[in-house]
Amino acid sequence: MGKISQQLISPTFESSHTNTYELSILVGVDSFGFAVLSDQQRLLALRQYSLEGKALDSSRLEQIVRKDDILSSSFRNCRVAFASQDQVIVPKRLYNPDDLSIYLQGSTSITDQQSVLSGHLQSFETYLIYSVNKDVEDTLRRLFSGTKVFHIGHALVEGQRRMSKTVNGVYFHLLDGHLFASAFDQGKLLFFQAYRYRSAKDFVYYAMLVFDQAGLKADITPVFISGQLVEASEIYRLLSRYLTLVEFMDTRPVFKFDVENDREVAYQYFDLLSLSTL
Repeated sequence: MGKISQQLISPTFESSHTNTYELSILVGVDSFGFAVLSDQQRLLALRQYSLEGKALDSSRLEQIVRKDDILSSSFRNCRVAFASQDQVIVPKRLYNPDDLSIYLQGSTSITDQQSVLSGHLQSFETYLIYSVNKDVEDTLRRLFSGTKVFHIGHALVEGQRRMSKTVNGVYFHLLDGHLFASAFDQGKLLFFQAYRYRSAKDFVYYAMLVFDQAGLKADITPVFISGQLVEASEIYRLLSRYLTLVEFMDTRPVFKFDVENDREVAYQYFDLLSLSTL
């Protein structure tokens, strides 16, 4: 079914009040997680499931939701983000809602088991087009009536825009062995892409590639990191050799956490937290 790999429950969480709470769900590459927040942006509950190397299908999803005492409750609203690597950014002037599959043809093949969706990044006059597992999407919409569906990139770039001290810079978000990278200059989205990495050296290679593709200088550009990373990791150690202006995203000015290690929670679950603001 899936194994709980992380859990945070606030002492202020009330199971009888879930109909006043907001639910954010993240479908990762080989993980599934959710966060419950109050209308005062307080993190009340968070659970992360490891799928142990197996892709999430509709049957496994139903089992998780049915057996999870929090997910089986009713919520005021629900947002879902898919961490699909099959995505592309299209300027508004080139966007045609009738040709969504065409935009992805250069990077992936679309099957009958996939849905092609799009999200409007209004702040950047662009659309994010991506593919998801159709059965999983349909199951989520059925289990969580009225849910809104997004790509993780939508949550990330909006969160980066809203919660950074300066939106200018390069942003690295790590999830399930994937690097989701974005770059901004003068408030404009220059770049958003996803890379799969298998080692710390792979990660650093793709990280440096972002600067080249975005046309930014690594020695003077601020870099903000979020997601599944700690300072003691080899990735952070290697990255620090090449980049001098590095810091972790801090969501604490916006969100409230009832945990001691709130600094780590504030950046490690930046995806779920940002999703709640859409």
